[in-house]
Amino acid sequence: MLEKTLTTISRFIARHPGFVISVILLILIISSISASNVRFASTEYREYFPPGDEIFAQSQLYEKDFGINPDSVFIYIKGDDVAEKKVLEYMLELEDNLKRLNGVGSTVSPASIIVDVYGDLPQDEALLERLLELYASDLIPKPTMALIMVEITTTSYKKTNELAQQIEKVIAFTPKPVGVVVQATGTPMLGYQIVETTKKNTVLMTNISILLMVVLLVVTFSGVVRKKYMAFFPLVISICSVIIVMGLLPVLGIQLTMDISATLPILIGLSIEYAAQIQNRFEEERREGRSREEAVVQSISKTGLAVVLAMLTTIIGFMSMTVTRMPMMVKFGLVMSIGLVFAYLLSITFLPSILSILDRNRNNIRKQEEKSEFLERKTGILEHGLMVVSALTASNPRKILIVAVIFILLGYYANTQVELETDTKKWFPQDLPAMIRFNELERIMGGQYIYTIVLTSDQISSEEILKSDELANYIISKGELVYDYDSLSNVLKKFGSIPRDDATLTTALNMIPEEQLRRYVSGSMMTIQLYTDATSHEQRVTLLENLEKDIQYFGWDGDYYITGSPVIMAHLGNIMYGSQFIITTSAYVLIVALLISVYRSIKRAIVPLLAISTVIGVTNTFMWVFGVKQTMISISLNAIILGLGIDFSIMVSERYYEERRSFSPVESVRRTIERTGKAVVTSAFTMAGGFGALVFSDFPALSDFGLMALVAIIFSLVSALTVVPAFLMITERVNLNLNYRSLKNMSNHALGK
Repeated sequence: MLEKTLTTISRFIARHPGFVISVILLILIISSISASNVRFASTEYREYFPPGDEIFAQSQLYEKDFGINPDSVFIYIKGDDVAEKKVLEYMLELEDNLKRLNGVGSTVSPASIIVDVYGDLPQDEALLERLLELYASDLIPKPTMALIMVEITTTSYKKTNELAQQIEKVIAFTPKPVGVVVQATGTPMLGYQIVETTKKNTVLMTNISILLMVVLLVVTFSGVVRKKYMAFFPLVISICSVIIVMGLLPVLGIQLTMDISATLPILIGLSIEYAAQIQNRFEEERREGRSREEAVVQSISKTGLAVVLAMLTTIIGFMSMTVTRMPMMVKFGLVMSIGLVFAYLLSITFLPSILSILDRNRNNIRKQEEKSEFLERKTGILEHGLMVVSALTASNPRKILIVAVIFILLGYYANTQVELETDTKKWFPQDLPAMIRFNELERIMGGQYIYTIVLTSDQISSEEILKSDELANYIISKGELVYDYDSLSNVLKKFGSIPRDDATLTTALNMIPEEQLRRYVSGSMMTIQLYTDATSHEQRVTLLENLEKDIQYFGWDGDYYITGSPVIMAHLGNIMYGSQFIITTSAYVLIVALLISVYRSIKRAIVPLLAISTVIGVTNTFMWVFGVKQTMISISLNAIILGLGIDFSIMVSERYYEERRSFSPVESVRRTIERTGKAVVTSAFTMAGGFGALVFSDFPALSDFGLMALVAIIFSLVSALTVVPAFLMITERVNLNLNYRSLKNMSNHALGK
């Protein structure tokens, strides 16, 4: 059915190549215009969690209730002594200028807190120092550094980026005292710099990908075509596919974030595969003496099933990412799948049309002349390599399968040993100015690993505050990574002690600045902030479990929940573990179902999966041995390997079955590897080039992902050319032995009668 449909399509293309090219050129022009509306952005944190995620929702609830804005800007004021009056006056002036910006809600600094409490900056230096110690010590982590917190009210990502630039300008143009250094950081500043880096990296990675494709096509594909310039046609098809995808992004409302930008160089590499297979068959048919029209029909229809299966399995690999329901992964899988569909459609329409038109003057090529030219060609390095591989595979099938099984088992164990990187900030370039300052802030303030316990009671009373203080001290006494805490009780202790009656408590609370008080109290809720040394995923998960047990054992009467950055990181790690299993399992199930439905044979469905399972084992082992950590992007690697690497196995097994109709198993293996090998090697190298371009990314998460995908694709090629033929040969021998025994038993039974 599929071959018949493809034959009909191919005959139309062969007869009307000019019409097909005109239609596609119109689509490309429209796509190019639409692509000019593509917008760059930084990935929002919420995109790493499924919609309605309970733990993430608690984190947002905490931020809302206690007035914590994750988009706040932090401004460093550095000098010899930031408590000097002239420095404090500068802070007030800077705050006044910042408040004039549209999108800035409020600002808090040591100076503004003193003004709120005292009414002005006192002339008495001793009094000023005492007030700063009582009310603003949190914003002066050390004598040479103070902080100004700027609340951002706009929710528009575009406006936030613009506001970040405006804040930088205000800082630059507000006169500051001699010797004072002012720097800004925070999510808006970091987001703006990530966007700029994403723009630069997208251009860099795309150009590197194209350059690698040019080199690889010259090395691997120029020997397949009769005209050297025709070796670049698959690259033209891949670039056209990317143009169409770029044109669709604004229509789909998808912005180019760090993650989505990686799809462009990857698509350039992957899209070449389908075109290379079609063009390889076209050239082969022309060398056999067929007319250009018949060569177009044969190239589309004969490679049709293998190429369609290759496309569908790859799409399954990427679309399996959507089962996690995480917006970032859904978008990544969707963009890649759309790009691959258009790459296939262009490969069976645009490419044959171009080949047909450019080959018009070669209709009268005689079969013998083409064959003699083909035979007289000097055998190249690639051909020699394929001959060696075919000889080794045909003579050592059992050894190859034993090695494959070892890698599958080793990879299963290695996967359990690979560490997670759940600190999302480490996925981004660490040399960004805002990132350097952010890390400095966390080192000083200890903000990275703070667990926040949100306690609920009927009312905030002296008794409840005392009990919360006892709870905090009980947790610290356990000695499990928690080394300090901060709470309302600590603030009250600065004024002497925790009041024992509610009337005194009310008076004490009224003395605390509202901005400081709101950090610990909201309605009938109060917080305990635990400073910890939980630096790894395992430590964060264990500590969270222990905190739950400690609170239950201590016996807090009201409701409570635990949140904070390490809680979110621990939860993100659990999501990554679960998502990797779901994605990989979904890809396996869907690909097996597809292959069985197409082949109606369990054996033919298992052959490609055995090879690719070997590759997954090798990749996991590589990550374990070289200490490459899993990120949100790399957890999809197994499914991507399944979708991509299985293409080579399908191509090889399909060609083997075709050759097997006329030749012995050993000869079929030799012909399959030596004839299909060129196109498969070209596909593998161009795929590797697409992912390899990511290695040059400034984003560590993308760089590691590109490296692992590069390793996986190379081993997918090796596995397709060794494990697949070896398995086919072994199963044929087993079947022959079984058939021989069956016939022998039947013969003995007949003779016995």
